[in-house]
Amino acid sequence: MLPAAALAAGGQVFFEDTVPAGKSSYVRFSTHRAASFRVVLRVPTQGRGQLFLLGKHAPKGGPLIDTKTFACEGAAGSFYCKASYEPLPKGTYAWRIRWLGKQPAHVELTVRW
Repeated sequence: MLPAAALAAGGQVFFEDTVPAGKSSYVRFSTHRAASFRVVLRVPTQGRGQLFLLGKHAPKGGPLIDTKTFACEGAAGSFYCKASYEPLPKGTYAWRIRWLGKQPAHVELTVRW
């Protein structure tokens, strides 16, 4: 489940994709020990991006990042959203980027642990 481009090295994954309007894109990977995730999400400012974490031990509820309500930095037509999360047990996690915009969007996600 690594479309477009996803690079993994050590405790870092870089993912980029073009997400159609109203659709989602996913990247999934496993950790071999407990992990405190640090993420940077980049999406266009013309629309709304949401980031979800899915998995057996993932937090329940809505999006971890929602560009409509999250404190993101905007520059040159892009939102840069940074966040950190408490340690989660080892396991397989899927990061879902949902794009709610009228046009397709180029999105980037960097996850470090």
